Amino acid sequence: MMERPVIIGGGVGPMAGVALHARIIEHTATDGTDQSHLTVIHFSCSSRIADRTAFLLGKESRNPGFGMVEVFQGAWKALEALGYGSVGAIAGVPCNTFHAPQIFNLFLEELTKRSIRIQVLHMLEETVQFIQERFPHARRIGILSTTGTRKTGIYHTLLRERGYQVVEVPMDWQEKVQEAIYQPSWGIKAKSPVTEKARNQVLEAVRTLLDSGAEAVVLGCTELPLAVPERELHKVPLVDPMVALARAMIREVAPHKLAPY
Repeated sequence: MMERPVIIGGGVGPMAGVALHARIIEHTATDGTDQSHLTVIHFSCSSRIADRTAFLLGKESRNPGFGMVEVFQGAWKALEALGYGSVGAIAGVPCNTFHAPQIFNLFLEELTKRSIRIQVLHMLEETVQFIQERFPHARRIGILSTTGTRKTGIYHTLLRERGYQVVEVPMDWQEKVQEAIYQPSWGIKAKSPVTEKARNQVLEAVRTLLDSGAEAVVLGCTELPLAVPERELHKVPLVDPMVALARAMIREVAPHKLAPY
C-alpha cells in the first residue's frame, strides 16, 4: 500500500514549518537513502493567516482558521496531482496558539465542509501524551506560552484532565515572555538566529517555573524551543511540542520509521 505523505501547515511563525520539517527528518529512521524519508508537503503562507494571539485578544477580526483552510485547499490539490488523493495524508499545524478551540474547531469544520480529506493531528494533545509516555514521574508541569494560549487555558484543561498540576509564570513574567517572542527589534519572530537577549529572557522564565516546582516544562510556543533548544535544564525536561507532533506524524504514516527518542 502506498505510504501516506505528511502535510505541514506552515506560515504560523517565521520558522514554524521549517522547524517541524526538521523535527520530522531528525526523528525518522531511514536506511541512509533520500528515498527512505517520508514524503512531506510543506506549505508556508504567512500572509494568508492572521496572527493567532491578536485574534484571541480581540485585536484581529479574521479567524486564522480560515486562512489555514485556504492553505489546506492547496495541499489537497497537490495531493491529488501527485496521486495521493485516494490514500489521503496526515497533517500538523506547528503553532500552539492555533489550537485554541475558537480557531482549531472552525478550521476542522471548514475542512469537512470543503471535503478536504486530510487527518489533522492535535499538537497539544500529542504533547500531553508525550509527557505521559516519556516523563511518567512528572506531575507538576510548567507552561510557557504566548498570552493568547495562556488566555484560552487549553493546556490547563488537557493537563488537569489527566491529573497534572499546572505551573505558570507570574503575569509580569508573562509580559516578558510575550516580549521575547514579539519584540520587533530583538524578539524571536523578528530575528534569526535568536538574539542573546531573547534567549536569556526565555531562560529566566524557565528558571522561574523551576523555582515554582515544575517537574517538566512545556515550551508552548513555536518560537520558544528556538531560543532554548536544550532537552533539559538543571535536569528538568524541556518539552518541545513540535517534537511530539513530528513523532506523532511519523507514527501515523510509518510507525516502523519512528526513531528511538
